[in-house]
Amino acid sequence: MVSSFSLSISVVALVLTACSSTPIATVKLVSTSEQFCVEAQAAIVGSTIPARNDLHSDLVDFTKSKPVARPLITTQYVWPESTALNAMPMMVSCKMKTADHLVSEYGEGAAGTDIGCGGVNALTLQRVLASMKLTERRRALFGGGKNVVIEPDIVTALGPIWLEPYAMARIDKGRLHLQAKAMRNDWLDPRYLTAPPQFRGTRYCHLVAPEYLRRLLLGETEPVNAS
Repeated sequence: MVSSFSLSISVVALVLTACSSTPIATVKLVSTSEQFCVEAQAAIVGSTIPARNDLHSDLVDFTKSKPVARPLITTQYVWPESTALNAMPMMVSCKMKTADHLVSEYGEGAAGTDIGCGGVNALTLQRVLASMKLTERRRALFGGGKNVVIEPDIVTALGPIWLEPYAMARIDKGRLHLQAKAMRNDWLDPRYLTAPPQFRGTRYCHLVAPEYLRRLLLGETEPVNAS
């Protein structure tokens, strides 16, 4: 059985190889920008297709939103760390398209291997660590980032289950565990061929916000319990 700790190392390596069709330097993931889910779409399946990101500040509106293959549109919702005014981002929810849908729509080369939502979290970790000043790296917890564990994704095919609260981050025995929650319904999956098009080819992720991950690494905040 592969441990989640070894998985955290292999996922980072997979990010660098599976996204070879997308210039990896262009995938920033160091802040919760208005293009975060566009960058996540490029990262998760190595997409080369330009995309537009629809931002939602209302959860109900985001829940009803759907990603679109042509033109490629992702949707984004940011969960704050608390209800306080100007609270920092904690989690970013992205609705994206699957690799097979992009390939079906745009042809070979439009997307590559799916690295999972956890793969995107691993890339975010890599980018956050790389953006730290030397003084920050020296005081970073969890072995300076070496003891951050990328847990296997929680995967569902149902939207309501994907939206249920869960523990995205936890600390155990000196290690920080990060876990993404995913929904994946491949475009060519025989189970969904008769479903309405808007429900097919969906790739959803709950991802750690870079700002929250930085604060966790620097001991400026603690994991928020699911509620």
